[in-house]
Amino acid sequence: MSSSRQEILANVRKALGREAYSVIKPHPYHERIALSEASVDLYQQFLARLKVTGVTLEELTDITQVPEAVATFCTQHQLHGPLAIAPALASLPWQQTGLQIDVGTTHGHHPIGVAQAFAGIAATGSLVMLANADNPAGLNFLPEYHLVVLARSHLLSQLEQLWPLLSSPSERIPQAVHLITGPSSTADIGGQLLYGAHGPRAVHILLTD
Repeated sequence: MSSSRQEILANVRKALGREAYSVIKPHPYHERIALSEASVDLYQQFLARLKVTGVTLEELTDITQVPEAVATFCTQHQLHGPLAIAPALASLPWQQTGLQIDVGTTHGHHPIGVAQAFAGIAATGSLVMLANADNPAGLNFLPEYHLVVLARSHLLSQLEQLWPLLSSPSERIPQAVHLITGPSSTADIGGQLLYGAHGPRAVHILLTD
């Protein structure tokens, strides 16, 4: 190292109050990041973030109401054609809706994909989607309309709370973890915000108790 470089670094260390070759202490990030905020209403925080990201939410009292809610969504948006639903939701009473259902991933001809989220992050309004046999990843990205079933009890305050849950011995390791924050959008063309550029144009959450 040249003498001039040594002199510059010595002046920097002196200004920072450090000795030569001193070890930098790790940042006390655990003291700065709140891993749990009991006083925060997770639902209201989550709802506020969804309004920013453009995601809609519908509350259901029971998960068995999901098929009827999906059928109503199709009617309201005049959507026709087969639906792709996650195998995790296949046991719900879909036969009562009269909808054409394909269980499994989508192959591009399904206008709607219905999947189940592992968790929701209140701080960011993000949905945590685990890619596995019960929830194929294609459901999250190929259909124009992405309907997501989320349990209210699976709302988390911060992203940091997610990782210990995934490392639990009772939880199978997923093929991938996808964080979805709003529908697909871009403003690259003419500076105008367009939805559905490279994924679903709409994301609708079915929140169950």
